[in-house]
Formats: sequence, structure tokens, C-alpha cells
Amino acid sequence: MAIQKIAEKEKEIVIEKKIERSKKDEYAAPADRVIMILFGATGDLANRKIFPALNSMNRQGTIPKKFRVIAIGRRDYTNDIFREKVKNSIEYFSTVKSGKNTDSFLKIVDYLKADFTKEEAYAKLKRKIEEEENESNLLYYLATSPDNFGVIAKMLKKYGLAHDKKNKFWRRVIIEKPFGSDIASAKRLNKMLKHGFPESRIFRIDHYLGKELVQNILVLRFTNIIFEQLWNQKYIDNVQITVAEDAGVGRRGGYYDSAGALRDMVQSHLLQLVSLIAMEPPVSLSGRDISSEKVKVFRSLTPLTSKDVETNIVRGQYSAGVVKGRSVKGYREEEGVRRDSDTETFVAMKLTINNMRWAGVPFYLRTGKRMKDRFANIIIQFKELPCVLFCDVEGGMRPNMLTIRIQPEEGMETTFNLKTPGSGMDIQSVRMNFSHEAEFGPNTPEAYEKLIYNTISGDTTLFTSWKEVEQSWIFIDPIFKVWRKRKPRFPNYAAGTMGPREADMFIRADGREWNFN
Repeated sequence: MAIQKIAEKEKEIVIEKKIERSKKDEYAAPADRVIMILFGATGDLANRKIFPALNSMNRQGTIPKKFRVIAIGRRDYTNDIFREKVKNSIEYFSTVKSGKNTDSFLKIVDYLKADFTKEEAYAKLKRKIEEEENESNLLYYLATSPDNFGVIAKMLKKYGLAHDKKNKFWRRVIIEKPFGSDIASAKRLNKMLKHGFPESRIFRIDHYLGKELVQNILVLRFTNIIFEQLWNQKYIDNVQITVAEDAGVGRRGGYYDSAGALRDMVQSHLLQLVSLIAMEPPVSLSGRDISSEKVKVFRSLTPLTSKDVETNIVRGQYSAGVVKGRSVKGYREEEGVRRDSDTETFVAMKLTINNMRWAGVPFYLRTGKRMKDRFANIIIQFKELPCVLFCDVEGGMRPNMLTIRIQPEEGMETTFNLKTPGSGMDIQSVRMNFSHEAEFGPNTPEAYEKLIYNTISGDTTLFTSWKEVEQSWIFIDPIFKVWRKRKPRFPNYAAGTMGPREADMFIRADGREWNFN
């Protein structure tokens, strides 16, 4: 019996040490020696986002002192040719144009021609890392199709590149959405990644979480008593989240046609925004504690019945139209899109959260391609006061609103009622406006700069945990099951509009309107 107790005690100590090591790994300070291995280095994501972000970080001094990039691609480039292409990408896509700082950044970028779908690529990569500096932290950025995640993780483990035997240096991996196409594929994807990396070392990027105003949601809520006291069903009438895009699918037609707006935007970006608005105060600001509260929100979402999908969700697909004075083609005419495609480019939906704070408060979500304008905002509409003193005044009383503007102009504003100048008692809704750029200047770090920096720092706060991914798919999956049984009447909205008429009708059925504020 005594021996068994000793064994159990020793087991507890081992577990505690593992947890402690995990915490240290997750929240370690930025390392001095880091090699980023970038898979898919010749792709669109690397050119548009990753290299411009790294160049900007180099200029600001926010990358480690000893930092190198090994860029892996299949094309037959020399170092000089590849660096010139990276320079062109920075010049075209970056807010910081090329110059002396860019030249210093290009010197730390090396190109490795290799086919990462084949085993010999990893032997080649291992030799390259050993040539660079064997004792370094390794950050793997998988800027590839999710179909390749499994083979990359498996091969990195096989060649001893997923773990440092001395436990002196960390090994981390960044992956981009989509995190599966349904709950079953998401589980398979997660299982493949776990072949090489534990959960604490997997960083799932949702770039919306890196946007400054999205990060400010927690600060707004939990540092301002005037908001937190009102942040519940007693005072809030409804919440509206809109992510509108005036662009079409561009060169992503092939990917988008297999995904659609529900997978591409709602399951990830919009549900993440819902969780930040709706979550309870976390125990701490650690990634683990914040994720725990977000998961509780996803688990509290009222499950959707077949009737809910029919009455509370609208899907659409754009036809040809005019966007900002320019004629554009319909979705089915876009490159890479099937001519009889039933993929949705627009989704509007109502969801509710079944807990004490949000009982009875509808959350209205809306997102689409080729809409009238490009903007993303969150509107908190408060309840109206009882009509007692100012029932018959000119203008009436409009409900107070708080708007969080995510893009293109970052900021916040509140609306409230005041008397207009003059001898009468006319009431007008006025705005108090905060502009992020006016207050802090235009040089706010881009989302990818912050996300890459946080990965190097081991801070998981701005990343999506597996439990969040799993619970969001559990909520979304029933929608597809209903949609598969009913063929949609597409296209059903013209490019340059705000979506199908049905999206306006279903919110009006609740006695509400979409707010543009």
C-alpha cells in the first residue's frame, strides 16, 4: 500500500513538472536565436502578408537578434533571385517600403529548393538547419494547403526536427485556417498535427484576432465600469456583427468554391468576435484562461434546429452588378468557379446564447462578397428607455449604440440623445467618436506582425485553441446538413448591394433593422 502511494505521489510530481514546463514554454520571453522555416514560401500568403510583416518587424527591432528565415519552395530559384522577388513583394504589399532596412532583412532570408511532399526534402532541411546554427529555436510556418499539414508534421518528427532532445530550445508550428471543412475533417487535421507537436506548440492563426480593435474588446469591457455594468441582457437589446467586402473572390476562386462564406468567415472570424463580446471575465490574461471562457460561449450557443436554419439563416450568391461605379461579373463567371456553383458568397444569421448574461439577446451576423462597401464592425444596441417624459418630441428617442469599427478605419463611437439648439424641445441622436489613427498615429502594427511576434514569445492569447475549433464546428455543422437537402436559388443579390432581400426581411420580422452607424 505504501509503495503504491509513493508511486502515485511520484506520478503527481511528474505531471506537475510537465505542466510547469508547458507553462514556461507557452509564456517564454522572446528568444534570441530563432530560425523560421517557411513552407510555401513562393505562395500568395508569404508574398502578401508574411514577408512584409517580417520586414516591418526587422525595421522596428521586434525580431530576435539572431533570426533567420529558411524559405522552402519547389521553384528553381537561386538565393539572389528569390530575395529580389521578396523585395518586390515588400515594395508592393508593405506599408513600409524597401530601403536599407529591407536590404538587411533580405540578407537573413535563404531559399531552399525542396518538394516538402517528398521525404528527401526533410533530410535536406535538416542539413541546412545544422549549417545555419544547430542550437536554435525552430518556428515552422505552414503557409500551404491544409492537405499538406499531416505529411509535414509527420516528416518533421521522423527527422528529429519537431523536438529538441536537450529540451533547451522550443519547436513551434504556425498553421493558417481553414481548420478543416467540418467537425470530422477538423479532427483528422488535428490528429495529424499532434503526430509531431503537442497542443501548446500549435499556433492556429485567425488574423482577425491580431487586429488592434479586436484586441481592444477585452480592454474596453474589463477596464471600463461604464460598459461592463451594462454588458448583459438587462440593458442590451441586440448585437450586430458585419464583415462586408466589396471585392470578389479574386484568384481564390478554386478554394472559395469549395469553402463558401459560412466556412471561410462565419465559422472562424465571426464566431471568434462573438466569443470576445460574450465571454465572461477570464481568471487571467493568459491564452489558456481566455480560451477557456471563449469555449464556454461556444458551448452555450443555442443548437440550431432544421427550422432555425430555414428561418434564421439567409445565404446568397452575387450576380453581375456595379461596385463603386465599376461593372463587375457574377460569382459563377469568376476564375476557378464552377458555372453551376451553389456555393454561398453571403450569409446572414441570428444566434442566441443560452446563459444568464445573454438570455434573450439575439446576435445578428452578416458577411458577404461584392457588397456595397468594405467595412467590419460590431454594434451593441442598448434597450430603449420607457416612453415617459419625451414621448411626443420631434425626432423621438433613439436607442444608445456602441460601435466598434474594425476596418477600414479603426475606432469606436457611442450614440446618445441630446436636445438640438433652439427654443423647442427637439431631440437628436449625436455621436462621440474615437479614431485610433488620430489618437495613436498611422503606424499600428499589422495583424501578422503581432501574431508572428506572439508566436516567438510563446503567447497563445491571440490564437485559436483546438477546443475552440471543435466547438465552433459542432455549432456550424448542422447548417450544412440542412442546406444539402435544399437547392438554393442562386444568384439572389446583385454585386454592389448589401445582400439578398431576405436578409433584411428576417431581421425585420424581429422588429429590428441592420444598423450601419
